[in-house]
Order: sequence, then structure tokens, then C-alpha cells
Amino acid sequence: MLGGVAKKLGLTMLYHNHDFEFIKIDGKYILDLIYDSIPADLLQTELDTCWVNICGENPAEYLLKYENRSPIVHLKDFFGEKAENMYELIGIETKAPKRPSNFEFRPVGMGLQNFPAIIESAKKIGAEWVIVEQDNPSLGLSPMESIEKSFEYVKTINK
Repeated sequence: MLGGVAKKLGLTMLYHNHDFEFIKIDGKYILDLIYDSIPADLLQTELDTCWVNICGENPAEYLLKYENRSPIVHLKDFFGEKAENMYELIGIETKAPKRPSNFEFRPVGMGLQNFPAIIESAKKIGAEWVIVEQDNPSLGLSPMESIEKSFEYVKTINK
């Protein structure tokens, strides 16, 4: 029903993942189960490449699974290792253990992601947009300095 309303309004519904969709059920990630059970004309993806990498998958390779279903690719960079309480980073407090002191989100191009490969895959699958996100700036940079560095870096690889 909701899909029909979205179509009538000319809307495209997208799902943006985090790490919890990378739990496996019967050998398959929840994220893949979502897309296997909902047709592409009703639900597209905005794959967050940071969470894909943090969960142990190669974002450039993982994107290729969703050709013609990924109009937007979500770019975010990081340094360090996944912790029990990743959501502390975005202001959701829990009683889970604190994150390792070495984890931080970084401006695009200043962390562990292979963005040239991710951008190449985004082009191959027909993505129309790349979106840059900066959670909790690091490296002593303000939010605006972080996004400026990300923007400048993306311009060097998006040719």
C-alpha cells in the first residue's frame, strides 16, 4: 500500500543501513534479506559504505550487488576498529562498553576507505548521487572544516 502511494506521488523510497543489518540469519545478512523480499520498484538502497566496511565487507564489491537499485551511495570515512557501542558516536547513549579509543569518523579520504574503488563501483551500478556524511568530527577539525576536506577530496577522484 505504501509503495502505491509513493509511486503516485513520484517518490522513491530508499533504505539507509547501519551495522545491525549485517547480522546473519540462515547465512544471509539482514540487509540482503530486506532487499530480497521487497521489490526494487518499491525500495531502493542508500548503501552506507562506512558501515559496510566496519562490518567486514568490501564496500566497492558490496555495491555491485545492487546495480540499478542504488541511486545514492553514502560516503563516510573512519579510522579504528568496531566496538560494542558504535551509537555512542551519534549521541545514542547505552550501557554498553565504551568504544575503543582508536575509533573515529574522519573526513572522506582521511581514513581507511578506498574511495576511488567505491566511486568506480558507484558509476558501474548507475548511482546518480554520492552523499558525504560526517559524524562527530575528529582530527581537531570543526564540522565545516571536515566537510570542506571531504568535498575537496571527492573532487579529486570524481572525474
